[in-house]
Amino acid sequence: MYSVTIGFAGLAGVLILLALGCPVGLAMILAGVVGFAVIIGIDPALNMLETSAFEVASNYSFSLIPLFLLMGSLAARSGFSKDLFDSAKYFSRGWNGSLALAAVSGSAAFSTISGSSLATASTMTRVAYPEMMRQGYHPRLAAGSLAAGGTLGIMIPPSVALMLYALITEQSVGDMFLAGFLPGLLAYSLYLVTVTIMVRKWRPSKTTQPSDDITVWQALKQLAPIALLFSMVMGGMYTGVFSPTEAAGVGAGLALLFAMIRGLSWDDYRCAVVEAVSITATIFLILIGAEAFGFLLSVSQISYEMVSFIERFEMGPWSVMIAIIIFYIIMGCFLESLAMILLTVPIFYPVIVASGFDPIWFGIIAVVTVETGLISPPVGMNLFVVKSAAKNLKMMDVMIGVTPFVLADVVRLIILLAFPAISLWLPSMLGSANY
Repeated sequence: MYSVTIGFAGLAGVLILLALGCPVGLAMILAGVVGFAVIIGIDPALNMLETSAFEVASNYSFSLIPLFLLMGSLAARSGFSKDLFDSAKYFSRGWNGSLALAAVSGSAAFSTISGSSLATASTMTRVAYPEMMRQGYHPRLAAGSLAAGGTLGIMIPPSVALMLYALITEQSVGDMFLAGFLPGLLAYSLYLVTVTIMVRKWRPSKTTQPSDDITVWQALKQLAPIALLFSMVMGGMYTGVFSPTEAAGVGAGLALLFAMIRGLSWDDYRCAVVEAVSITATIFLILIGAEAFGFLLSVSQISYEMVSFIERFEMGPWSVMIAIIIFYIIMGCFLESLAMILLTVPIFYPVIVASGFDPIWFGIIAVVTVETGLISPPVGMNLFVVKSAAKNLKMMDVMIGVTPFVLADVVRLIILLAFPAISLWLPSMLGSANY
């Protein structure tokens, strides 16, 4: 019982450090090392920290993370986001709120090569928001559609969050990507419906017409590089030509080739590499923290105690699931999505498995719930990303504009909870543990 108390004290310590502004990776390292030292001893704790850092840094499976991030950074620096937005404008012409629809569609397309919610929201806001303002769009409609569209980057494969969930729970990366595809399309469809409803209240003051100098073939041509890149990466993975890591390398190489063809400057290339390395370093610090904190969870037997608690009080599986979802929604308002996944999954995963839920399905539910937290007022991360990327945008407009999309996410979560087959159908048909 003493070790369990230390484990929960370590978890409380992480939350306190986060509230004080400590980086999440460092907070987990401190709590893990101190808690492990109290239970086992200081020398084993220091050896554990050394082992954790080495295992993360030398793990071949984790090498796909910087490669996928580099692919997205190169695409963003090469102007692909503008091409996607322009193509989406052409295909959404004639609809009310066409630019808002194009913003969501462009975000969905960019998500197929980005994998990051924050990067998608930031990139598409810089491209789409100025034109939406010129066309007389209400700031609430513009900000809401861009903040919500950005969250598609965490679900539509290749998703960094789904990658990390697969790696830390020893699931197939390919199966997790397949499981996220239909929920991602469901989110995209619900967002389009939400925009259509919102336009009735915040109708643009001008009517957007397709550009005279673009044809349907030119619009398709602008989409071609992204479609080819996505097809090569995902198609190669699911036909067995590439492993996930090899697919990430092919994607980064193709993104660099396309960027060079488009005239990528040395400065933009350097910025893309620096951005990918910076995000990778942050993720790896969190991974090391998760590894160290995982040792504390193991020796303190928190997860075992939670399973025993559920059995002792005869809590039903769905009561457990609802409690976890409520926790995710609350904490998702304060923590970055990847940090949430890495901090909580080691705790909740054994509980979910013991409750009889499918681990791949739970991964989708966890990511969807955290994704909702990214746009939940008042402190969802995407709200601040959009606010910082758009000039003269008031935070109140962002929060009001994004609220209908939060409701759409709640509807999606209910649908996915009621129909697990939406998440599990593709993995059951095409999945393989050999990815």
